[in-house]
Amino acid sequence: MLAFSSCPPAAVRRLERRLSLYAGLEDFVLLYPLYALLFAEHGLSTAEMSSLFALWSLTALLVEVPSGVWADLVSRRLLLVLGPLLTATGFALWALLPSYAAFAAGFVLWGVGGALRSGAYEALAFEELSRLGAGTRYARAMGRASAWSMVATAAATAAAAPVAGLWGMPAVAAASVAACLLCAVAGAALPEHRTPGAGAERSGGAPLPAPAGDGPGAARAAGPGGAGGEGPGGGIGTTGAAAPAMGLRAAAAVLRSGAAEVRGTPRVRRALLLVVAVTAVWGALDEYVPLLASATGAPAAAVPLLVLLVWTGSRT
Repeated sequence: MLAFSSCPPAAVRRLERRLSLYAGLEDFVLLYPLYALLFAEHGLSTAEMSSLFALWSLTALLVEVPSGVWADLVSRRLLLVLGPLLTATGFALWALLPSYAAFAAGFVLWGVGGALRSGAYEALAFEELSRLGAGTRYARAMGRASAWSMVATAAATAAAAPVAGLWGMPAVAAASVAACLLCAVAGAALPEHRTPGAGAERSGGAPLPAPAGDGPGAARAAGPGGAGGEGPGGGIGTTGAAAPAMGLRAAAAVLRSGAAEVRGTPRVRRALLLVVAVTAVWGALDEYVPLLASATGAPAAAVPLLVLLVWTGSRT
């Protein structure tokens, strides 16, 4: 009855609001339309920036594969706090120690942070909704959170223009770090009730990487695709004193099963390669939009608005 009620209980509504808040803060990053210009200001060539984008995509891809398993081995709320803190650290490195090495380290931290969040976010949302008797609201809750994510991205991109024009790139970086810190606080406020063996029934292997909508670039922090079936891509979900040892064995079994599925099923292998290729190509094109906008002679403060125009057109 709860699942189909047009007016869900207060606890369900409160959880959905917290999930949407987290998704919105995660993507309210003013650096999105301007970090390419930040790199150019500090002397990086187009080839060097391309290598940074490739490092970012590779990091997100490799760390994303076991993200669903990690969400069952470690506290999901902890991962949801740690993820934005890693991203905030990367942005702080860019602002305080601008160099190729710092930019590379920042992208690695961003990629790892995004992967940690993606598996934990969906798993926590599904299990907490199920605990409240509203498991079939999972797709609705994720859709609403995705909508807030896109709204936050657009708002941050628009806000970057006046902030950059009035106070410059340091203020843009500081606002981005602040948004990540607030996202970590929102993650700490999410509930988590782990039950022994909760994830074992729906263990389905490592999730495929998919583009996430957390910024103008499609390659940002890919999220898991586990929205089908009963819930997100699963894992082992064990708790108690014996959980770590059992969890590691089960996690290894899940990863082996997923690798075997990719090797032994041509259809799965082709789908995986297609997702990776589309993500890489679209992300590569999208990341250069700020540079193209700047090359037209537009001032830095106007670049976010041009990026927003392109980003909005690509999603309508």
